[in-house]
Amino acid sequence: MKKITIKEVAEEAGVSKTTISRFLNNNYGNMSIETKEKIAGVIERLNYRPSKQAQALKSKHSYLIGVVVADISNLYSSLLLKGIGSVFEQSGYQMIIVDAANSVAQEKELLEKLLDQSVEGIILQPSSRQSANYEFITERNIPLLLVDRQTEPEKWSSVMTNNVAATQEVVKKALSKGYEKVIIVSEPIKDVSTRELRFQTVKETVQKVGKEYQLVEVTDEGEIPELLQPIIADSKKSLLFASNGRVLMDVLAWLIKQEIAIPEKLGITGFDDWSLTELVGPGITSIEQPSKEIGKIAGQYLLELLKEPKEREEIIVPSDIRWRKSV
Repeated sequence: MKKITIKEVAEEAGVSKTTISRFLNNNYGNMSIETKEKIAGVIERLNYRPSKQAQALKSKHSYLIGVVVADISNLYSSLLLKGIGSVFEQSGYQMIIVDAANSVAQEKELLEKLLDQSVEGIILQPSSRQSANYEFITERNIPLLLVDRQTEPEKWSSVMTNNVAATQEVVKKALSKGYEKVIIVSEPIKDVSTRELRFQTVKETVQKVGKEYQLVEVTDEGEIPELLQPIIADSKKSLLFASNGRVLMDVLAWLIKQEIAIPEKLGITGFDDWSLTELVGPGITSIEQPSKEIGKIAGQYLLELLKEPKEREEIIVPSDIRWRKSV
């Protein structure tokens, strides 16, 4: 199928190529309503699609936004991207989505490539807690917005959920049911602020009432049997707190396979909900992060940053706690 050129559109509409270009860039000036309607009709009839590259060169805008997630296989990331995308598809911007695969080195390489593609802004779920790893972005005058996680020292605005309040609420209510020990099951917490924050919140909440806590760090699903078997054998009434949805699902799968009675033998709760936990066992009490809403708010906030700089702020989007029967 022959590609329609801007010259053909101009000839059909009876105007100059410059007028068509101005129309495409929403630079109407003194253009009459009749001319605008005529051009719009010709573009629709000929099914003309302007070259994004050509527009970018002329306007000095790429209309590209880089979105970097730590692990695209995580359902949290999928819902986050859906929320971000719903904003940008209405604004004329396109997302370039990349997966850092929880690798700081890979993340740096991908960020460099995004800058090479002249992205106008970046939304980042950082794989590192060190702000120094991302200063090269702002040195290029590219707006940067963090989601889900924060870096140290805090330098950029972020959109997150209420990790502390939600974790405290769940753990306090669980402890009121007589649990003697809480085991926090998490992927390695060292480099991820959210995991560290959730761990510290559980730890402090448990210590305040004189109960025991234990941290179990899982790097691979295959480690779960070896790490959790001693806990199951413990006579103390224990509660497992999973720090994210992937860990929660992996632990639940193993408990069900081992035919561990929930909550009679072992209580379990944690992040995230994703509506799946309603269907497991007695129904799992869990903290549902509004991932899609976080994405929408992040997308809208970055669009504002593209217009003008802002003071750093932390935007909190509250999670919902789904109370069921697993604690």
